[in-house]
Amino acid sequence: MSTSGPSEQPCGSGCADALARLWAYLDSELGELDAARVQAHLDDCVGCLSEYQVELVLKRVLRRGCTEHAPQTLRLRIHEQLVWRAEP
Repeated sequence: MSTSGPSEQPCGSGCADALARLWAYLDSELGELDAARVQAHLDDCVGCLSEYQVELVLKRVLRRGCTEHAPQTLRLRIHEQLVWRAEP
């Protein structure tokens, strides 16, 4: 971890790994060690930190916008189609 704050320059190979794990990190799906690695990278890389902040806002907007439930008739039709396709 840097003591002078995040770097303004891309840090190289760590960026690809951190960005590949970003959604899992946001969803708290990483193990302790992987989450700590991503967090350490975000602490040191302003580019990835910026991407993290964008993804965090996007996740919040999606969560807020996805509060409606499908009508029961639609849910039933989808269920029937899934059952029909699953039958041999």
